[in-house]
Amino acid sequence: MRATIAACVGLVLVGASLVGAAAAAQRQAVEVRATLRGEVLPDGLAAPGDDVREGDPLVYVRTQTGRGVAARAPVDGRVIEVLVRPGAVIREVGVVVARLEPR
Repeated sequence: MRATIAACVGLVLVGASLVGAAAAAQRQAVEVRATLRGEVLPDGLAAPGDDVREGDPLVYVRTQTGRGVAARAPVDGRVIEVLVRPGAVIREVGVVVARLEPR
């Protein structure tokens, strides 16, 4: 009887772990990549905890021709990390500049 109960408890724990892992995989962070080079500007820079909609600008840069959007939210979600700071220079297109938790 005790062995049966122990086996059932073990199965429940394993099942709960699998469900938790599946949910975490679905909510995996989305990396936001720069589409423009330049010096990161403080104005309009996203911050951790910000709720964003798909297409919202997250990072602005100063370029040779003026101010431009270097990264936009690819999905609705919440900013969990911003990897650039004002004054930093984005030297390559495609570098990860932020991470979002999708909604």
